[in-house]
Amino acid sequence: MVKIYVDDRERRTPVLEELKRLGAQIEIKRLEVADYATPTTGIERKTANDFLSSIIDKRLFEQAKYLALAYEKPVIVIEGSIIRALHYRKIGAPQAFGALAALLDMGLNVITTENAKETAWIIFSVARREDRTSKKRYLEPVKIKVKRTNKSVQNTQINLVASIPGISAELAHRILTAFKTPRAFFKASSHEMKKVPGLGEKRIRKIIEILDTDYTALEKYLEKEE
Repeated sequence: MVKIYVDDRERRTPVLEELKRLGAQIEIKRLEVADYATPTTGIERKTANDFLSSIIDKRLFEQAKYLALAYEKPVIVIEGSIIRALHYRKIGAPQAFGALAALLDMGLNVITTENAKETAWIIFSVARREDRTSKKRYLEPVKIKVKRTNKSVQNTQINLVASIPGISAELAHRILTAFKTPRAFFKASSHEMKKVPGLGEKRIRKIIEILDTDYTALEKYLEKEE
């Protein structure tokens, strides 16, 4: 049976219902990157209107960057007519279609569909094809990280910061942009950490706990419990 991982924020979409109707085995979980995934393919689903919004607020290329880093086969599905959506937005066709060309330059596969049903068919077909052509079984992805094949210092830094529970690759990028180096971030006070968008009180407390807890004290406690 074709297995597809679905981000929990897509739980109530008609795409999920259609995937179930097609017979896909669905596992809903929080995906760090992408809305739908198989072991090698990550699919980001955007309506035409959301696609235009992501160009305006500059989310598109940051999302595309992490999708390309996290998956061997990164895919963006744009659902609905871009031309129709342009009638209601303050953005021109050259910008919209220029963005599509830029995504191709970044190595992403861009697919357009008319509606949620077609989107589900594409996702199912990709997963089924991968399942049929795969010569080996892959480990189930627990947490999506930047691919290990890219061993640049930058990606190693992102993986280092993203290894802390609750920090995604995208948030790690914002942290490193703010603090420049992992060392500077690890030495920062909770007050300094608050300057990073997405780092709330609860998450900062957890980070501080992980960085400041005496590991040897924990070992001694476990020995007493035994």
